[in-house]
Amino acid sequence: MEEHAYIGPKAILEKKKKYIMPCLGHFYREPRQFVRGDMQYLFDHEGRRYLDCFAGVSVINCGHCNPEITEKVKKQVGTLQHVCNIYLTENFVNLAERLAEVTPGDLQKSFFCSTGSEATEGALLLASIYTKNSEIIALRNGLHGRTKLGMSITGISMWRTDDNPVGGIHFAPNPYCYRCPLGKKRETCDLACANAVEDLIKTATSGHPGAFIAESIQGNAGIIVPPEGYFKRVKEILDAYGTLLITDEVQTGFARTG
Repeated sequence: MEEHAYIGPKAILEKKKKYIMPCLGHFYREPRQFVRGDMQYLFDHEGRRYLDCFAGVSVINCGHCNPEITEKVKKQVGTLQHVCNIYLTENFVNLAERLAEVTPGDLQKSFFCSTGSEATEGALLLASIYTKNSEIIALRNGLHGRTKLGMSITGISMWRTDDNPVGGIHFAPNPYCYRCPLGKKRETCDLACANAVEDLIKTATSGHPGAFIAESIQGNAGIIVPPEGYFKRVKEILDAYGTLLITDEVQTGFARTG
């Protein structure tokens, strides 16, 4: 492997403090400088190998520098790197076709985004246009992005760095059976967390909010898996009030849960 003189974590932190916006933090007392990845492994500047059980914030679901993917990326970059989507390229529509083959029901249309925050914004904009109502119901402890609206619908205080969130947003209890926010027991609760969504619609909204958004499994909340039947019950409630269901699978879709 080619030798490289790495500047090391201390120098990176100094440059980060000088040149990078302070909203980008790190969660380690002694952060490492990662310099290389190979499938399930990461390597730091001192040659240590780490087993990556985190998968790059749930997006490296095929491994770091997967040889098959890397080879195809190199081939594409050597052919055509980027054009605006107002021009015609074949891969663009072929990917949408492949997605239509695996998505359930009549989900046939794709809109490609660069980030999860952009996808969240796009979905909520579409819901607002379709329902003509911009009210949103989200879950406590949910995480939906770092944009203005994405942070506003995020139910984790440390992620909401804006003191002036977007209005018209209501938070329902998250479905967490191990530490139920409603103090219920799963065996006898009759999905009280789902029923709380209807109570919220009746008491805190116009009566027909535009959208309900939730992660299929809450990630940053601590990997919270809803009880069986939760989303089915919620969907029945939303349908009764003309409210759309948005499922945020940025962290869980396409094998990201392992």
